[in-house]
Amino acid sequence: MTVAVENRAGNGVDAKRPAWERLKRLAQVDLSWDEPLSAHTTFRIGGPVKCLARPKTEDALKALLRWAAEASVPYWVLGGGSNVLAPDGPWESLAIRLDGMFGAVECAEAAGGAVRLKVGAGVKLARLLGYCLRYRLSGMEFLVGIPGTLGGAVVMNAGTAEGSLSQVLEGISVLCADGSSRWMPIGELSPGYRFLNLPSSVIVLGATLSLRRAPREEIRRRMSQGMRVRRRTQPLNLPSAGCVFKNPPGRPAGALIESAGLKGCRIGGAEVSTRHANWIVNRGGATAGDVRQVMERVEERVFKRFGVRLEREIRVLEP
Repeated sequence: MTVAVENRAGNGVDAKRPAWERLKRLAQVDLSWDEPLSAHTTFRIGGPVKCLARPKTEDALKALLRWAAEASVPYWVLGGGSNVLAPDGPWESLAIRLDGMFGAVECAEAAGGAVRLKVGAGVKLARLLGYCLRYRLSGMEFLVGIPGTLGGAVVMNAGTAEGSLSQVLEGISVLCADGSSRWMPIGELSPGYRFLNLPSSVIVLGATLSLRRAPREEIRRRMSQGMRVRRRTQPLNLPSAGCVFKNPPGRPAGALIESAGLKGCRIGGAEVSTRHANWIVNRGGATAGDVRQVMERVEERVFKRFGVRLEREIRVLEP
């Protein structure tokens, strides 16, 4: 999952060498140059970004964002790269992946038998669910098999037909546009289907989840059942970004796409999955342009056939 943040310092991109040289002097930040985004997205699509930065601490992240503002360099926060279509060509921008302290998980007992779990935004969902199984924490089994990190999952209120993350969310820690950090309890948010109603200018640093103890075998059974359903209904063997469109009221997007005769529709290396019509898969060598064309064809055909305008669930990054 990927969270894009507009650089509030300006619209232009300052790629002058002195600015990038100053970036190298920041402490507690690992830098990778001309990093191919295809290595960091589940679509396996994307050209090189000028710099991929991994801040280890909150102070390092703040310093990184100050640098971006001063240099007028656009930036975006990369979660697990599982809900994004990255551009094909070189991108003179900054990608940020939260690392270090953002990968921490802390457990504490709460009142009424609940368990409060504090989780950094950089924690992968697969690791988090493994932690829950190990320590017998129930409430998130419905997220099994969903790629990405907690931060990205929070922003899009990730979930399935069985539930959404907001159901176990007590609140989130965010970094605001002015450089201040604040706690946002769930009561301040207005979660809905695949969104949490967060301001686009904030960056999620972590979240607190409210879970409950349960027998380990019960948790394992629910996770195994969820994975069996996913393997049976989704093309997990091919690179993709998961569901491409949000489900409109009344009928699932996949059913509309299939009824429009678009299963197997292919342009270049991008194809509407023959297993799940709301997935576009990379059959090999797909470009962002291929995927865009397939999405546009799907949108046009579904609207022409059913009068329904599909809303995209994946984020399409613009160079």
